[in-house]
Amino acid sequence: MEQKKDLTKKLIAESFQSLLEKHPFDKITIRMITDQAGLIRPTFYNHFQDKYDLVEWIFSEDIVSEVDRLLQHGMQQEAIKFLFTGIHKNRKFYAKMLQVSGQNSLEEVLVRRLEELFRREITEKGIKDIPQNRVLNVTYVSRYYALGLATSIEAWLAGGDNEVSVDELTEAYEFLITHSIYDIINEGV
Repeated sequence: MEQKKDLTKKLIAESFQSLLEKHPFDKITIRMITDQAGLIRPTFYNHFQDKYDLVEWIFSEDIVSEVDRLLQHGMQQEAIKFLFTGIHKNRKFYAKMLQVSGQNSLEEVLVRRLEELFRREITEKGIKDIPQNRVLNVTYVSRYYALGLATSIEAWLAGGDNEVSVDELTEAYEFLITHSIYDIINEGV
């Protein structure tokens, strides 16, 4: 039964992604999605609350679940590279969805999910070598890094034809998170 449910969700997701290639997000209706998938409209609502919920599910299935698994095995660098690779594989979809703004947008989901992953990593491993400061808590630090990573992804996707490879982006991100702005300025980068 669970397998059938997953197949239905995937069918709905594929239908939505296909429609998104031809139509703006705000013009795609639930009826269009279900018609394209050969389903009835109530079937959509058996699986998703709305289009935003569907987009979050796609992001979770494509990327977050595997990133989470890699992080649980202590493979932070591989998790970051998988995040970039997963987004790159479905680049047109993610670029288009990041243009949609507002509550429950992919941008908001991206920041929230990254923040959850960073918060869990920090909570499990702890924060080291920082001064006693009420601002430097788990919530602040995880939000800081989530916003930085989300902004990097958005800028990368907005780059269009000036495509930066996944390897270049991974290398740049790893450099940035291991160096402060003062290190970069002093090194002349």
